[in-house]
Amino acid sequence: MIRRHGILRGLRPCPLSPYRRTTIQPPSRSNNTSHTNASPSQQAQSVAENVRGLMREIPHPLTVIVAQDTTTIGAPPAGLLVSSFNTVTLHPTPYVSFNLKLPSSTYDAIKASRTFTASAVADVQLAQDFLMDKTAEGYRETMRSNVCDQRSGMLKPGRGAIWWMRCRWAQQRSQPVGDHVIVVGEVVAADYYTRSLDEKVGASDKPLIYSQGKYRNAGPPVAEE
Repeated sequence: MIRRHGILRGLRPCPLSPYRRTTIQPPSRSNNTSHTNASPSQQAQSVAENVRGLMREIPHPLTVIVAQDTTTIGAPPAGLLVSSFNTVTLHPTPYVSFNLKLPSSTYDAIKASRTFTASAVADVQLAQDFLMDKTAEGYRETMRSNVCDQRSGMLKPGRGAIWWMRCRWAQQRSQPVGDHVIVVGEVVAADYYTRSLDEKVGASDKPLIYSQGKYRNAGPPVAEE
């Protein structure tokens, strides 16, 4: 899985299809013995490539993170797509986390505002919008066209998001690791988005996942609980 600033990179819109189980072949003996003559850095790179390939087989939920840089007047909301969003704990206070590659303008905005909003993605175009290079022409307009409230980071109704979580940055619990940072946030509010004034997006709306280099939806259950 290729990442840029902690996000999936180079994703291609494709017809959504159910996730299919794939058999992963174990490393061959020749690959193991080849490490004998490799330098420590070469071995580390080889392991990293193996980990990347293995993790591509696992479905990852896609989540948009939005924060507002409060230190720059007129700055657009900063946002990106992550595949690492997850809950840390629910009790006594709910906390969530995700990973970002440094440097990151979104992380700078989180540090400036000390808040961010996470939104579950159900639409391929929305995912693609938040994969834009922040130096690309049209980035500001794309952010503003998707975000309805720059201060809260909420997305506009009908943009293809399912639920939102408003979070307070937990600075003391966030941790740099290598060239990434694990961002932790305390959830202060959460709910489903609305399609209209009187209709909420429901749990029946399927979020996007990313697996084996493609956007997908989760398939039917394979076992009863």
